Amino acid sequence: MSQTTISLSPNELEVLVRRMVREEFTRLLHVPVRSILEDWRQEGPDDPAEDALLLREALAVLQGYEDQPDAWMSWEDFEAKLDRAEAAGELPG
Repeated sequence: MSQTTISLSPNELEVLVRRMVREEFTRLLHVPVRSILEDWRQEGPDDPAEDALLLREALAVLQGYEDQPDAWMSWEDFEAKLDRAEAAGELPG
């Protein structure tokens, strides 16, 4: 088995490590983010009673705002509003 020795100065090593880290971050950032609906890691244990309670609470909130249609917007309208805010540079980041 042959062996190769490569010598690097501390500066060259730093440049190499920085490039590798930058490339890895770039690769990770290009991996599509899965939808929260597809990501089961946030799910707790199967608890039908608790699920029913959450559903009742959500329905109570909806009924509480039933007579205030201006308090709600569709998902499409929300995304459009978010896109406009992003294009206008109004979002932090």
